[in-house]
Amino acid sequence: MASSERTQHQLQQDLEHQQQALLTSLKQAIAANECWHEHTENPEMNELLSMAKSTHEPSLCELATKLEKVDAAVCTLKMGMYGLCADCEEAIEPEDLLTDPTQARCRSCRAHSRYHHDHN
Repeated sequence: MASSERTQHQLQQDLEHQQQALLTSLKQAIAANECWHEHTENPEMNELLSMAKSTHEPSLCELATKLEKVDAAVCTLKMGMYGLCADCEEAIEPEDLLTDPTQARCRSCRAHSRYHHDHN
């Protein structure tokens, strides 16, 4: 296994571990906030995310957002698209990925997105 493959494999393992930890935390937080739907014995991740966001509880929404970002990063790794911008498909700056392995956009697209969100 080449060094970059080994690094990506380790990154995928780290992100999957983080994903499981966030999923467990979200389940516990939802149960503690009594948002659990009685008919849902063992909800899927999407159901948990929906429950968390529907509460409008800031801590649950924050956990859900973190889990979504980690899940997206795991998916891009599995698809072989990790490190490519979700908008323009150009490479995301390596130092940005080191800072935040869940970063989905390059600097240019993040700046463009911020400009449009701040001026609309």
